[in-house]
Amino acid sequence: MPPKPLELKLVDSPPATAGLVGPVPKPEDLSAYEPLFLSTIELLDRYWPQTAEVLQPCIDDAMHGEMTIDDIYAFIRAGKMYCLAWKNDAGELPSVAMAIILQLEAYPQYTVMNVTALGGRGLDYFGEKYWKHVCSWAYMSGVRQMQSSASPAMTRMLKKLGFKPVYTTLRMGLET
Repeated sequence: MPPKPLELKLVDSPPATAGLVGPVPKPEDLSAYEPLFLSTIELLDRYWPQTAEVLQPCIDDAMHGEMTIDDIYAFIRAGKMYCLAWKNDAGELPSVAMAIILQLEAYPQYTVMNVTALGGRGLDYFGEKYWKHVCSWAYMSGVRQMQSSASPAMTRMLKKLGFKPVYTTLRMGLET
């Protein structure tokens, strides 16, 4: 016998407070997620399907065709990019709440770490709890600045982590 459908009833109250009576979904408990650098092929392959899923909207909405999720995967495997995923292993399959793709860029005077892609949920929570550790790891790896060429939406997110506008990227297509 199939489960009985959940019944929702309209509350008889003024329009400003009208709503549905029933179970209210609780906000997701992000404290069960831990950061993990996908630093080996084994870790990358274990968490990549869920990581790719949270990164895909960033690639679709903000990359303008510069790269695909497969390109990012290949760059990580080749050691040209780094992936930090916030994962939870409690279920049958791992769950990834958020992921960030980082890439080193060497300038003559210092090295920067570029935030190439960022996707998922919980940036405020994870940023508050872990961003200083990410920056410490970057610093100990020789990085002296964090940067990102970012869409307006990503700019708003990264400002919460302490990023400030420095340049405006302009682009002109050469295809006819």
